[in-house]
Amino acid sequence: MQPKIKFIFFILVAIAACQSPKEKALAHIKSLESNDSAFSNQLMSQLKTAYLDFTKNYPDDEHTPEFMFRAAQRCIVLQQPSEAVILLGTIGEKYSKSPFTEDALFLEAYTYENNLNDTLHARAYYVSFLKKYPKGELAEDARLAIDNLGRSPEDIVAGLVEQD
Repeated sequence: MQPKIKFIFFILVAIAACQSPKEKALAHIKSLESNDSAFSNQLMSQLKTAYLDFTKNYPDDEHTPEFMFRAAQRCIVLQQPSEAVILLGTIGEKYSKSPFTEDALFLEAYTYENNLNDTLHARAYYVSFLKKYPKGELAEDARLAIDNLGRSPEDIVAGLVEQD
């Protein structure tokens, strides 16, 4: 290597070594996010793990509720809905002031309904959602979900056709 290139390489290595563990974790997540794909369970699983590692190591960080939410989304796609509802519930319990709390509560209800086929819990979470966010962006969706709990998509469509 030429002396100038060696010096630049040394500087880059020194800068990378100066990153805190948190900065390294965030950089790792950013790198994984750039490769994240709904078509690769392996990549989704790696990213989910990176999100969860961060939330475990930095529970008070501002990124934690968002990373928990993103991990829960990946759990759902990876067919791990029980883990997803635990993560979504934790957002509501520990990070109630987070902007992700509203979406987490709705997704928790939705996951009970559509992934766990548990209409009892789904109803309870949709009702809870409407009590907390009666004018929320997803409030109408929650009302419709409650009205149609337990009905198949075919039944819902048939009911709409009958109304016309």
